[in-house]
Amino acid sequence: MRRYLAIGAAATLLAIPPLALGRATTTTVTVGPAGHRTTFAPNTVTQAVGASIHWYWWADSNAGPHNVRQDDKLFYSGAATDNNPAGYTITPSAGRFHYYCEPHRTRGMQGTLYIRPAVFSRTATSFGVRWSPGTNETGNRFDVRYRVDGGAWTKWGNNVAFSAAIFGSNNRPVPVTAGHTYEVQARSETSTDLQKRSGWSPSARVTT
Repeated sequence: MRRYLAIGAAATLLAIPPLALGRATTTTVTVGPAGHRTTFAPNTVTQAVGASIHWYWWADSNAGPHNVRQDDKLFYSGAATDNNPAGYTITPSAGRFHYYCEPHRTRGMQGTLYIRPAVFSRTATSFGVRWSPGTNETGNRFDVRYRVDGGAWTKWGNNVAFSAAIFGSNNRPVPVTAGHTYEVQARSETSTDLQKRSGWSPSARVTT
């Protein structure tokens, strides 16, 4: 059994209202903007879990059809098109997601999302970590790891289906004490093919 997070703690977290994690934000990425028809602008986005990403097709694009495809299709806007008035929006889980436009990948039309876990409910001896907003739009299984004071990364959970847990609850995976820096990273994958996964996320960092 490759699950190391406290199931009881995770179950408790399911009742936490979304607003407890803070106000959600949306970042807009323009697809094929004026003067740069085979680019995403910006091509790099860094956000925390809970934020949404919206791709907006530039209305006057003349470089041919565009789409948005993550390398392993963890997210995919569909067939390339010249006109997508509604755009394409996701609320991603934690990870590093490289993506591209299928017709224009070789012309450099690529981008990357860096989505870090969100920290909430900090106390002197614990803190909550959320690696998925629960949308399952970029994966429905998650690997989670941690380190203390810049040391070696240690597995906290593999292929877990739940979206959050309390770090330090019942001293698991380690006690949280004063004078230390704790980092947590996560990556997203699919239950049908665990080899289709994102890269590791930026760190959620807590200093006590």
